[in-house]
Amino acid sequence: MQRRARVQEEPRDKILNLHKKCVALVALLTVLFSFSGISQASADPYSNLNNGIISFAEATFFGTTNFYQSGNNWSPAYLYTNSYDSSSKIALTNYAGWGVTLTKGDYCFSGINCSGKTTGVTSTRSIDYAGLSSFSNAGTTYTYGTIVETDAISLGGQSVEIVSSVSLARDSNYAVVTTAIKNLGGSVSDLKLFVNNYDGMVYSDSAYRSTRGNVADGSFVALTDTSQSSNAVLADALQYVHNGTNYGAILLAGSNTGTLSSVLASQCCSPQAVAYNPQTQLTQSSTDGQYAILNQLPTLNSGETYTLKWAFGGANYSTLTSSAFLTALLAAVGQSTPEPEPEPEPEPAPEVRKTHNLSFGQSLHGSDTLSDSDGQLRKTVDSIDAKYGYLIK
Repeated sequence: MQRRARVQEEPRDKILNLHKKCVALVALLTVLFSFSGISQASADPYSNLNNGIISFAEATFFGTTNFYQSGNNWSPAYLYTNSYDSSSKIALTNYAGWGVTLTKGDYCFSGINCSGKTTGVTSTRSIDYAGLSSFSNAGTTYTYGTIVETDAISLGGQSVEIVSSVSLARDSNYAVVTTAIKNLGGSVSDLKLFVNNYDGMVYSDSAYRSTRGNVADGSFVALTDTSQSSNAVLADALQYVHNGTNYGAILLAGSNTGTLSSVLASQCCSPQAVAYNPQTQLTQSSTDGQYAILNQLPTLNSGETYTLKWAFGGANYSTLTSSAFLTALLAAVGQSTPEPEPEPEPEPAPEVRKTHNLSFGQSLHGSDTLSDSDGQLRKTVDSIDAKYGYLIK
């Protein structure tokens, strides 16, 4: 009978070497990914904001959704025209998303590269998703809560730190952002902060209108003069309505101690367009581009922090311009319409004592006790009264 050939076994040390190579490859890939300039808490189960009403979540090549993508800004925004129905979503930004830009002269920092303005600019970024919560609706998981982005930046040798906390409530159609800029170097007076929609869009990329204005007293009032200050930009979809309804987006900044004004730019996507070439001559534009709110920061000494609270969101146009919505939005960013100050109470009239048939001395009795504590005045008056009182009727 023919004997079966014995299967040759691989030496044990060869198998172990292969295992070590695999481990080394995984370690190498981990190190390479760590040099992307972004650190993320991998243990966090969620990495986006999507409450089924408004979504800040972009699908990646790996099938996941993240609030932040390497080399980009914050994820594009989508509004659910029917809550929790993903087929009803319309875009409030295009691919370039939204976020913050900080400049110091010709030095520019942003999520997307500031073309031609990055020499002398370095940064490291970390993203914290630990503040997110989730809930389920009809088998789909939605998220809400707070994402914190921290950027350590050098702008031509000027060290600053930007911390942006982006919060979305479970039932809200807008995100509220608190951006704090801390000066880590010497005194600086030429920092500009832009809060941007880098690629404006409402349903259709090329048919929306951006209007500069102010939110106050429950109303949005468009600018009538380009020199006016402005705390908001309102965008709407013009004739490209969705199922017969016009929709829009709003960018609003709250109170601050710097100079505040909205700006438009005809070029989309590039932070340097709105930072260095804004269309300040316009109060409204129907050209595809981007819009932002500019904050000229006050002088910051070493260790000082400037904080701005702002919001970005969307709704159907009638809701977006309603008094209830705008009043709530303004309160959310820390600035509410002040109540009128009450009229001051009138001073009470001095009491007048009415008496009859008093002598000269008696008529002084009610007042001299208030102004003549030692009685000297009274003695003088009594002396005069004794000599000349009969002459005074």
